[in-house]
Amino acid sequence: MTFFRDAGRSLQEACRVLHMKVSTLAQWNGLFDETMRPFVVPDRRGKAAKVTAALVRKVVDIAMEFIAAGKRLRLKAFTRHLAEQEIELSSKTVGEILTANDLYGVQVKKRRPGFYQNLRQTLPNGLVAVDGKEFVVVLGADTHRFNLELCVDVKSFVHSGYSVAETETSQEFIKVLEMHRQAWGNPLAVVMDHGSANLSDNARTYLDHHDIVMLPAGPANPKGNGTVEGAFSEMAEVIGTICIDTSNPRTLAQNILEKIASVYMTMRNRLPKLGATLSPLGEMAMPVTEQQRVELKQRYRQRARKQAGPDESSKHARINWVIGHHQLAVDEPTLKRAIKCIAHYDIEVIAKAEAAFNRAISRDERKKNLPYFFGILKNMQGEADTARHKEYCRHRYEYEQMLARERLVEQENKEQLSPHVMVDMLHAAITLPIASIKEHAMRQVDRMAEELKRQYRQLGILKKKILEALASFDNISVAHRQEMVVWTEELTN
Repeated sequence: MTFFRDAGRSLQEACRVLHMKVSTLAQWNGLFDETMRPFVVPDRRGKAAKVTAALVRKVVDIAMEFIAAGKRLRLKAFTRHLAEQEIELSSKTVGEILTANDLYGVQVKKRRPGFYQNLRQTLPNGLVAVDGKEFVVVLGADTHRFNLELCVDVKSFVHSGYSVAETETSQEFIKVLEMHRQAWGNPLAVVMDHGSANLSDNARTYLDHHDIVMLPAGPANPKGNGTVEGAFSEMAEVIGTICIDTSNPRTLAQNILEKIASVYMTMRNRLPKLGATLSPLGEMAMPVTEQQRVELKQRYRQRARKQAGPDESSKHARINWVIGHHQLAVDEPTLKRAIKCIAHYDIEVIAKAEAAFNRAISRDERKKNLPYFFGILKNMQGEADTARHKEYCRHRYEYEQMLARERLVEQENKEQLSPHVMVDMLHAAITLPIASIKEHAMRQVDRMAEELKRQYRQLGILKKKILEALASFDNISVAHRQEMVVWTEELTN
């Protein structure tokens, strides 16, 4: 801030004194002048223009003038130009309007996968989360890095097992699960990332032997294993980088880290989480019936089956058919990567890519490889995503469609039931001479009255409008008028 610079202190020193972030003080510095007077920033929240057909027409006309003048439509600059003409719209809305009217090219970023399933469970020792994180120990001038493998119960947040080693391996994965089993028994399922150590044959054999369901989180998806990630965040905040000014051997560094992790886990398990009444240890010790465990185990099995649903299975069959039919040379890691990637593409696009791949290799045999097929698939998926987004923009902001929708709404508003229409129907029903027909007409009037009640929240306003409509009738007898007034009083009471 200007104040701290004048006082001879740097921004970093000011942050240390105030215990604040540098970005926060830097933002404040832009809100005050040299004399510490605040700049007046106009607040435009809630004042954006409503997008109507007329407004879309105006934006399109201004954009066409831009193009006719030889200027290039740059979204942010054009949005600022509209603001100068008192058209307050976000750049996203402006882009969708221009895209819908074929004045701006759309670009769609890949947004798959985007679903994170909540891991919060109802039973302790039902689902456990396992993951590893690198910790650093500095001994004098030497830096040592270790992998800390951690096992956490999702329901109770109890930290039930840990292991310190050079790297994340299947042996460490099994070791922390075995520590959990020795303390609390077999869990029903385990969630972990897609690392090779967690999905190795040894790990699968161990889980199958103890009847533990495997629930891998999505690739590159830390939120899918959020329980243990949150535990690591708390642990890293408490421990951080361990710096020891000594020349002791590496074993001492490992023992220090193991001791700190042990202390942290012991203390953490005694403290309840925010909003909880029991500590993790107390919650883990709560009795659970065998029926509850069986039901929850069934839910885990169903979730595991959903991860390999029929759609994903068909996609896997597609890529396997392409490889087998064309006899493509593919090694094991490449095949695993292909099966993992193919699940994120649309099944219709995969079919079109197969046809295009067949045409390409019929012309040139050198293109007969898996990377070329995925290149075609990626381009076609991008075109499909772009077309879908453009269709969305057209449906929402294309001028002719907006104009048609506004006309339809206006027509529906005109045809909407009004008190005058109901009073006309009431007058016709009361003056009918035949009792049976009059009774049928009055039932229709009652239905119209119920519809009007739903339109008007205040019955007093509805009564006033009905009486005003009654006053407009001239050629009506006193008896009929009195009957209509009595009916109105009964309706609004």
